[in-house]
Parts: sequence; structure tokens; C-alpha cells
Amino acid sequence: MNRIVTASAAALIALTGAASAMTADVSGYDAAQIRAFAPNIDLSLVDADAVKKAASVIENLEDDDASFAQIQNSVRHVLTK
Repeated sequence: MNRIVTASAAALIALTGAASAMTADVSGYDAAQIRAFAPNIDLSLVDADAVKKAASVIENLEDDDASFAQIQNSVRHVLTK
């Protein structure tokens, strides 16, 4: 049951991320990653450069083994500047 819910959530994130990415000129993968950390932010309203920077922040912090909360705060900060 948990696997089904998790798979459904991941698919939903990927689809909504891909739809938002069309307007923000970023890949669906990047948009899905950003949605995982900042689901309440509408990426279609955010500058494309900020979206790209947020994706870069996620990659860098994941490489540094940062916590979910650290990555989430950094992504929200970049997207709401």
C-alpha cells in the first residue's frame, strides 16, 4: 500500500513539475526536484534564472549530504528572492 501511495505521489510530482517546467524553461526533472522541496511555490511565476539556480542548489547540497530541511530552506530562499 505504501509503495502505491509513494509511486502515485512521485508520478504526480513529475507531471506537475513537467507542466510547470514548460513555462519556466527548465527540465521536467529539475522542476520535479524543486517541487519535492518547495511544493507550494508556483514555478510558472518564478524567474527562469531563479528556477535554474534552485536546481543547482539542490544538486550541490545533495552532494554535500545536507538534510532535507537545509535543502528546503535554501531552495525556498532562492525562489522567493
